[in-house]
Amino acid sequence: MRRPSLLAGAGTLVLAAGALGAWWVADRPAADPGGVSPQVATVGSGRGADVDGDGFDDLAVGMPDAPVQGQAGAGKVALVHGSGKGRTVGRHQTVSGAVDGEAVRAGDRFGAALALGDLDGDGYADLVVGASGRTAGGEKGAGAVTVVFGSRSGLSRTAVDFHAPAPTPGGRFGGQLALGDFDHDGLDDVAVVDGRQVAVVSGAKDLRSAGAEGVTVHTPPGGGGGTDRIATGDVDGDGYDDLVTVAHADDPADGGTLGVLPGSREGLKGARPGERVELPFAGYAPVVGDINGDGKDDVLLATGFGDGPRDAVLRTYPGSTDGLDVTGAVAWRGPLHLSDTARLADLDGDGHDDLVVGDDQNGAGAITVIRGGTHWLGPATARTISLDTKGVAGAAEPNDRFGSTLAQGDYNGDGTPDLAVGAPGKSHGRGAVSLLPGSPSGLTGRNSTIFGPDALNDPAPKASFGASLGG
Repeated sequence: MRRPSLLAGAGTLVLAAGALGAWWVADRPAADPGGVSPQVATVGSGRGADVDGDGFDDLAVGMPDAPVQGQAGAGKVALVHGSGKGRTVGRHQTVSGAVDGEAVRAGDRFGAALALGDLDGDGYADLVVGASGRTAGGEKGAGAVTVVFGSRSGLSRTAVDFHAPAPTPGGRFGGQLALGDFDHDGLDDVAVVDGRQVAVVSGAKDLRSAGAEGVTVHTPPGGGGGTDRIATGDVDGDGYDDLVTVAHADDPADGGTLGVLPGSREGLKGARPGERVELPFAGYAPVVGDINGDGKDDVLLATGFGDGPRDAVLRTYPGSTDGLDVTGAVAWRGPLHLSDTARLADLDGDGHDDLVVGDDQNGAGAITVIRGGTHWLGPATARTISLDTKGVAGAAEPNDRFGSTLAQGDYNGDGTPDLAVGAPGKSHGRGAVSLLPGSPSGLTGRNSTIFGPDALNDPAPKASFGASLGG
């Protein structure tokens, strides 16, 4: 059966609904990972990543380079279910982009970006998948996003997909997305980078139907040339999630702008006057979380560039009732960490989000964990963890790219978030994910485990397993 046309006029977004059919694989027993610790801590988003409602977060692992039905780079996603026993790879599901029986295509890159959240308010987290290379609206490489709905048994057989209001060839819609409840209605909304703008699909109880509400389109502060990165969080503490953006007006190498679009009862609205930060480049990644524990999310900047101002890297802008506190920005005074892979999560349960930042380490990869507190991030607390760290399962090898993707959530139900670390280059491109449990002592690597697609009965070569994590 052919998928209904998704093309619509500007400002309107038609969702196509259908059964998952051939692209859904129900809970499959996992192969013995071999040498993997029996204690598995899994990770999701911390935003409501429990797909089956059993009280344990679940982890989505992207394989955007995996072949599907003989089509190279069609991509697929594995959902690994959390468990009180800690060993989560024993129950999982796998999905690809073959919605409504339509053939997958080479280069679709289904799984390029992932998120988990409850979009329809039924109490089960839904899987949001970006397929940045998909043909949409007749335009090759325009990109699309698919929502697979959660249920008591895990991923259901119902999905909707959508693309940009005005799809463009090579637009790569779905390559960057984030979830947030911008109108505080209890339903997660989806924000997707759409070239110069950000498209937002609001969560709705009837989202499973084909004729759901439309999309709102927003131009980030200082934008107009392109939108680079987005993140979400409640910066002003008013209960509405805000959209944090980095955008540029013309050439991204000439400068960028960090800005915040505040949430409200009506959804996202225009930025407050002065609530923006001019950046030397547009390649900074905004990272959002509550570092000082005051109930307002703070915004930290990460970048992989080394030729910009040193004190712009890992600079923190505190959240306040007026939005970003630009004048009270806190510069990082520790060793320089050049990485645009970073995450804020309370890994020791002390009420302060900790910073996890990636480190290339000549291709093998590592992460550095810096504890947050009332006095922000303390360089003296920094701890570097790699696959060669004592007690960490696995072994570091060249080109592993350990730390190039991150996700967090409570997957063993102990009340403390754990960390999932992607190593998509491991085993000659097959990829792997390392699961590091959080604890009152922070992230130590003890009782960690590592698994690749083989542990999920999926021996796909060069799948880049872990190239994206959700959610």
